[in-house]
Amino acid sequence: MPGRDHNQSIEKCFNILDCLHSGDHLLTLEEISRTTGYKKTTCFRLLKTMQTLGVLELFPGTKKYQYGPRLTALMVSALKGISLRRSALPILRRLRDQTRETVNLALLSGSEIVYIERVVSDYLVNANVEVGERLPVYCASMGKVILAFMPEEELEKIIAGIEFKPRTGNTIVSRAALLKELEQIRAKGFAVNNEELEIGLRAVAAPIFNYRGIPFAATNIAWTTSRRPEREAFEQIAPQIVAAAKEISRLMGYSPGG
Repeated sequence: MPGRDHNQSIEKCFNILDCLHSGDHLLTLEEISRTTGYKKTTCFRLLKTMQTLGVLELFPGTKKYQYGPRLTALMVSALKGISLRRSALPILRRLRDQTRETVNLALLSGSEIVYIERVVSDYLVNANVEVGERLPVYCASMGKVILAFMPEEELEKIIAGIEFKPRTGNTIVSRAALLKELEQIRAKGFAVNNEELEIGLRAVAAPIFNYRGIPFAATNIAWTTSRRPEREAFEQIAPQIVAAAKEISRLMGYSPGG
């Protein structure tokens, strides 16, 4: 039995988090109340508190809850020691040494990607991105390549929550344009970022699949146009990042056709 120092409100918050984690879709207040068995008023109070703290947030345009930025940041810290980063790091380092360019690793988080590892090149000029930072999926090569291979239902949910904003003159700014590019990415097996996030920055990305064959992460190689101005660099580098992503996917239990 729990002792007198046991805090039931904290326990209920964790039960709500478990409820959201164990389901295969986002849940509304009513669904959370029904699943946990807590009164609707109790759930509402706890959800509002967690939302204020950034632990939970509403998925854009819906009344369904998902993990918030503060919880995601804590999860990123925890990811420092788990399987994906530990398994991928030697491969990322090898790829950095082969290409002499920066290699990144990111996870999907709602309509954004979260950087969980960077193996930076020795060049003085590099993209100013840190582990834990988030970028919109539609203007990041790793975000686009994850979207391209997602089940259609999940893809539609994410696209519905995207607020397209131009970062440069090359940024995708419409649903139709994004869907067209995702089709091209599926055909090629990799995604490019041609100065869509920032002028002078390019990248090539490939998806990482889990044991269920679902893309949940991606890796990319990023460089500046001052070092590699030729457009042929995309095609030259793509096979290396695709091979690395496949190797990491296998370590995550993915077996094509299995």
